Amino acid sequence: MNDKFSIEELMIRILPGGFLLTFVFFQFGYNTQITLDQNLDFLYTFLFLCSSFIVGELLQTIAHELEWVIDIFFKFRRPSQVFLYKNNPVLNSKYKRDELLEFLDLPEQILTPFQKDYSEIPLIFKRKKEVDDLSQSIFWKLYHEVSEREEIRICNRNYLFTRVISITFLIIGIALFTKSDMYTAMISLLIFFILLWRSRGVARGLVFKTILLNLKNKV
Repeated sequence: MNDKFSIEELMIRILPGGFLLTFVFFQFGYNTQITLDQNLDFLYTFLFLCSSFIVGELLQTIAHELEWVIDIFFKFRRPSQVFLYKNNPVLNSKYKRDELLEFLDLPEQILTPFQKDYSEIPLIFKRKKEVDDLSQSIFWKLYHEVSEREEIRICNRNYLFTRVISITFLIIGIALFTKSDMYTAMISLLIFFILLWRSRGVARGLVFKTILLNLKNKV
């Protein structure tokens, strides 16, 4: 439990929350007079960590609600909803896809919707939610088998961090626009787009790693 808190909570909540609090203070609270008492330094540190955790939790909630922004890179779907199609961006190796289908041993009626090329699936209109849900449920079964593996925990942690820190830079960029600091705002938004692309790669990697570990386990 200590390991989980000290690493995961630090990365996905305390660091983003503390970063945003620091930005808000230097940008909007620079006239605030703070007198530090050496006897209260532990209390100040404790309050900062608690505040960072709370703000980080709020940021994670916002990032979760805005997760569809990452889904844009996968035709407005989760990478776990497209990994069974031919030539998909998650599992674009025909050999690995055939190996996965053999491993899953899906009935023909379940496999049929995925026997089309990724380029053929509709973007928004004529989208079949039941097919997306089916793919998602198949992935969750695979994920459940390896969710406690260290590789998966690291991938999941990295995804949550890149997702939340990208949204943090988006919020900072918007805040800077309100202050008419256009140059810094543009830099912040550029970092947001770079981290958003990185989040896309980490999300894809999480699904890909899950598949590979399951295939290794079959022997």
